[in-house]
Amino acid sequence: MRFAIPNGFSHGGEFFTYLKDSLSYLIEEGKRGTPKMMSVGLHCRLVGRPGRAKALEDFLDFAMSFGDDVWICRRDEIASHFYKNHYPEGCGNDSVPMENSTKMRSSL
Repeated sequence: MRFAIPNGFSHGGEFFTYLKDSLSYLIEEGKRGTPKMMSVGLHCRLVGRPGRAKALEDFLDFAMSFGDDVWICRRDEIASHFYKNHYPEGCGNDSVPMENSTKMRSSL
């Protein structure tokens, strides 16, 4: 919402610089042994304007230039990765496939 409030981003270039600097800093932290996750919240009415969309496109190009050091993904991919790689053994019901547990939650 930084585009919509005073003292926010006045143009796409500021948004791009902010995202680029943030990612660069987090990558450096990761190289020192503390990997991080960067989340970019977007609202279609704000970032969907041409100048702002261009800044987002430029940022995605910048992020992809790091190759395997940066994983660009959706929320469901993060959840799946966590479930497969970091979910503690013995927690939950491993006999229930994830798609069934989603259906159960939506019916509660």
